[in-house]
Amino acid sequence: MDIQSLETFLQVADIENFTKAAEMMNYAQSTVTMQIKRLEQELGFPLFERIGRKNYLTAAGKSFLPQAAEIIRILQRVQTLNAEPAEIKATLRIGVLESLMFSTVLHIIPYFSERYPNIDIMLKIGQASELMSLLKQNQLDLIYISNTAIQDSVLNCCYKKPEEIIFVADAEHAFSKRKSIPIGEVLHCPFIVAEPTGRCFGRLQEIAAEQNASFRHAVIVDNIRAIAELLKDGQSISFLPAYSLKKQLQKKELVKLDVDLPPQIYYSQILCHNEKWMAPYMEYFIDLIRKERPEHGSTNADV
Repeated sequence: MDIQSLETFLQVADIENFTKAAEMMNYAQSTVTMQIKRLEQELGFPLFERIGRKNYLTAAGKSFLPQAAEIIRILQRVQTLNAEPAEIKATLRIGVLESLMFSTVLHIIPYFSERYPNIDIMLKIGQASELMSLLKQNQLDLIYISNTAIQDSVLNCCYKKPEEIIFVADAEHAFSKRKSIPIGEVLHCPFIVAEPTGRCFGRLQEIAAEQNASFRHAVIVDNIRAIAELLKDGQSISFLPAYSLKKQLQKKELVKLDVDLPPQIYYSQILCHNEKWMAPYMEYFIDLIRKERPEHGSTNADV
């Protein structure tokens, strides 16, 4: 009984379809079928019954489901006992927002790979809601997102850091040197905004509603780097996490506008499934994030 067959069983059980499970796991459908048949032969009872286009768990399959998850956790622990980091072979599946990918994750990968050279890193860039769904389906091991503090009984928060969302514009924008700009004036400017399902867009809509106003947007762009380029028009404003524009702000290509509004705080956070065993290499990845982005603005720790 191997981990791959058990993971395949859990995936098929979750989506009730061999073909879709194969696609999600990057397997041929014949591989999924073979793994399930081999597992059924080892166990001595059928795990699925096909009705229409779906594969439903049999009564025995339902009983085996929690046991399979526990066996995987045990096997994962055993594989890492007394093993040197360089000896551990595994795949770490990480879901991450595009903004956090370029501001943080890409910088720590070389350090991670130096310590765990035989662990493959699979990165999935997506929106927070999509990544949370994939995490709950066990298609990802960790997700690194920015949002309000997540309260979900299925998920554990392994790391959380307060972040500020700021109004930002080109250094030559008319508002760039003004102090205490009324929010009403800001909302009358053309906006370049991130994806509508994201927290920044949602909070901007809330601010506009609180002011009984609406905001203008010239374009919606699902890419922070593209937004930074478009802000060079000198007319538009955006509302984005400060960390995502760190380089542009340091170089003074863009400026944080002094808007008459309290700080807009939310959180960058790393989440895992509450039934997921936290392998040492997962803990190391989280520790690298923690050192790369210290809580109180101190200099980065030596990683």
